[in-house]
Amino acid sequence: MTLSTTVHVVVHATEDITKILFKLNELFSIPKGKFLISQAKGHWGNEISLLRANCDDNESNVLLEKINSLLKKNEKNYLLASISDSFDEKDNFYIRLDKQDMCNGMISLSNQDSIRIRFKPTKEFNQNNKFRDHVIDLFTKK
Repeated sequence: MTLSTTVHVVVHATEDITKILFKLNELFSIPKGKFLISQAKGHWGNEISLLRANCDDNESNVLLEKINSLLKKNEKNYLLASISDSFDEKDNFYIRLDKQDMCNGMISLSNQDSIRIRFKPTKEFNQNNKFRDHVIDLFTKK
């Protein structure tokens, strides 16, 4: 399967960016040097760091497998039950993981204060929903 992945993380001024980058590497094998860091201001003028990493095919497949191996069964069941909400019209797969849980060495799904990940299949790979079927098979098996 040929994929590319984009990982987005919003880090607030009260959070430890070093710890977040360390955990992203520890749990998902994304080196801290892979992340581009930009600064922004929040709604109330607070400092925010925006982290963004682009992963190649190999890194993307490793990341997808790691997410699958670390998610608890009930989280996988929830994801599978709402799988159509996780794909867009181009069959990009979106998943949001809880940033605070990740900092504690676990992963769980979350729409609040989350790590946003987009897996994008190549056009060749995604004919006839192959990528969608692959994701469903992956999260069903383990």
